[in-house]
Amino acid sequence: MVSLSVLRSTNCTDVEWDEYVKMPQILKGETPSEWMKRIWERLTYFRKNDLLPTQSKKYLEARKLIELWNKYRGNYDSYVPEIGIAICFSCDRLVYTGERTKNIGNYNHIGMERHWTSHCTGNTFCGVNYDEYLKIKQKSNSTYNFDNEYALHRYRLWMQNAIKKVECAREVGKKIRACTIIQRKFIEFMYRPDGMTAKQLAEHYQLLWAVREEMRQVNNV
Repeated sequence: MVSLSVLRSTNCTDVEWDEYVKMPQILKGETPSEWMKRIWERLTYFRKNDLLPTQSKKYLEARKLIELWNKYRGNYDSYVPEIGIAICFSCDRLVYTGERTKNIGNYNHIGMERHWTSHCTGNTFCGVNYDEYLKIKQKSNSTYNFDNEYALHRYRLWMQNAIKKVECAREVGKKIRACTIIQRKFIEFMYRPDGMTAKQLAEHYQLLWAVREEMRQVNNV
């Protein structure tokens, strides 16, 4: 007989499982931020003790309780659909995921993966270092394995994230250097000595136009 822990893909006790099932549910009138704050302590406990099921290892999707009156049975039917909000366990932030979409042979949120490639500040969603990536890649060339394919997919997402961070850092560095040059030239212009000759004034006006041009370029970056 298969144990409940195997069926649930978790080591939760029955009490903990009941708690986990209710954890994603946002209460009536509760905002996503309030929901995250309310469950955070227990969610941290589940994460530290590896009690979350496989489908919730990377993020937890928020759900909303909806009750509809069933006129044929004379009672309320309830269900808790996803609402397109999740907590990313890589950066501990709320993320808008959008609708669930099929990807890499499984149903995953494209919105979640978009977050991982652009705005996620952590990389724990990847779970694979470079050496492991090379080993898995060699295996995938001989035999297909979904877990290996998805691990490679997450590593590629992390690579996109890392590349974007480097590009962003370079752009920020360019703007800082440009602002430093503008500041220095502006100070030189403002504190020019009195009694300047026509030639010196012409040079200062030329400097002013150079400052304006650099400011325009910075704003267009």
